[in-house]
Amino acid sequence: MNEEVIALESLDADDEEMYIWKNGLVVRTKNQIEVLTKKVEMFNRNIERSGSRSSYLKDMLDLNTELTGYFSAITDNVNVRDLFDFLTICFYEYEHFFKENREQILMKEEERNLLLPLAHDIVFNDIKNILEFITNNTSNYST
Repeated sequence: MNEEVIALESLDADDEEMYIWKNGLVVRTKNQIEVLTKKVEMFNRNIERSGSRSSYLKDMLDLNTELTGYFSAITDNVNVRDLFDFLTICFYEYEHFFKENREQILMKEEERNLLLPLAHDIVFNDIKNILEFITNNTSNYST
């Protein structure tokens, strides 16, 4: 009988650990998403203020809108796997975008000095950090 009680207590402790882990992961991820959303919105405002009619900046605005739209649809129950997949796709779309339009971006001073650093921060810091956080905190658990 004592073994059964210990086994049940162990299961309860495991469930509690999983609950705490999942909630911590979700809370931290949502906080990172909030910061990223604010940066993307600021980036969009700077693109609009630049007055540039560049087609690649319109493409960037479209991608940013897709990103913020996805984030605004996230509820309290974040599906971390879906978020990871979406952000991975976005990361590579942004990376491809930069490679494809690098020369045009570097030719214009405002885009090179203002927009490029903001975009770089969003993609290579924020999105990459969220992806790394999810990877580092889900390798031992299944969600």
